[in-house]
Amino acid sequence: MEKVYKSKSECCGCGACEYVCPKSAIQMKEDKYGFNYPVINQKKCINCRLCQKECAYNDNDTNKVKESYAAVNQEKDVLKKSTSGGIFGAIAEEFLANGDCVCGAEMIFKNSHATVKHMIIEQKKDLNKLQGSKYVQSNMEDIFKNIKSKLKEGKKVLFSGTPCQVAAIKKCMGNNFKDRLFTIDIICHGVPSLKLFDDYIQQQSTDKKMKIKEFRFRDKKFGWGLEGIILGENNKGKIIQEQISPDNSSYYRFFLDGEIYRDCCYYCPFAQEKRVGDLTIGDYWGVEKYSSEFLRENGGPFVKTEGISCLFVNTVQGQKMLEDFGTSILKEKVEISKVKIINTQLREPAKHTKLRKKLLDGYTKKGYVYIEKIFVRNSKILHVKRIIKEIIKKIIFWDKVKSITNLSIPVIHK
Repeated sequence: MEKVYKSKSECCGCGACEYVCPKSAIQMKEDKYGFNYPVINQKKCINCRLCQKECAYNDNDTNKVKESYAAVNQEKDVLKKSTSGGIFGAIAEEFLANGDCVCGAEMIFKNSHATVKHMIIEQKKDLNKLQGSKYVQSNMEDIFKNIKSKLKEGKKVLFSGTPCQVAAIKKCMGNNFKDRLFTIDIICHGVPSLKLFDDYIQQQSTDKKMKIKEFRFRDKKFGWGLEGIILGENNKGKIIQEQISPDNSSYYRFFLDGEIYRDCCYYCPFAQEKRVGDLTIGDYWGVEKYSSEFLRENGGPFVKTEGISCLFVNTVQGQKMLEDFGTSILKEKVEISKVKIINTQLREPAKHTKLRKKLLDGYTKKGYVYIEKIFVRNSKILHVKRIIKEIIKKIIFWDKVKSITNLSIPVIHK
């Protein structure tokens, strides 16, 4: 019996194996946690093992970073809609202006249900659909054949996604189109399942008594950071908008803590300094500490609240992309070692605790309400700990004051 992978830690769920199967014997199906894995129809399988040969997850082509920058899109309108420095938007805009194609992840809401999938756009008016962070695994169904179709037409295609998705696209497209396929990988934490995210949205819809219309993990109206927006419509037709953050969102909190990713994310071969994309982009967290000379208040060109990206050039194709399509990008060279300090995914994969199994097992038995319950309980415990910590600080402070005021003043005898 043929299998695409030996263990779940060796499958990123990209769907490349489904695409390359000559007999359509492979289908991507959800496991009990909502993660997609390939399932082989043994009656159709001809044991060609093409699914294993074309798997880029354990046979990937990474590159040493040639140049690293702190960077920002100088087009303010695009920058505002971006999560950090707007680098993807800058390059994508020029691709579209040139009559070429851009492929990235879009979040769609229908009847209060969320879907995140990769799509191809060819017009500037659609660019906003692909901008912003989506901390969930996107659906890649049909995207392989759609990209190949555009490449065969002679168009250039810019593809942006997680490193494992980039690796899959590059391998499946082969060398015939390497001069027309351009790739950007993101510095990825890991990916929860789309099912888990949608169940979270359903929970929010119930708790807030509204139909969810939009969800943005991060929104620049709060500055550059981790504050976002959830927007919906109540039963009276009134639009309601609420701020979300890791402090009030269970999904967001457990995502950042690394407790709800798919198995392979904890063994990710792409969580390293060598990169698979032609370019790599991410947030330059810690810029105010490690490259403070870049900030406007110190005479530099960047405004921190507007967002600052890190940008790596990894290939000759990446250098060409930046030269030809990056004219609106303002960049300053930076040592990659500084970017790696907070971006730990450039050093090693994410880690989880025993809480992950508890969360996911409870979720399969009781639904998302179980995860919400654990989040509320942990938040209360954390709140109590903070109060105790503040009380201890005050006690220590007043003890010091008391000891100083009780010091005996020496008497000088004449």
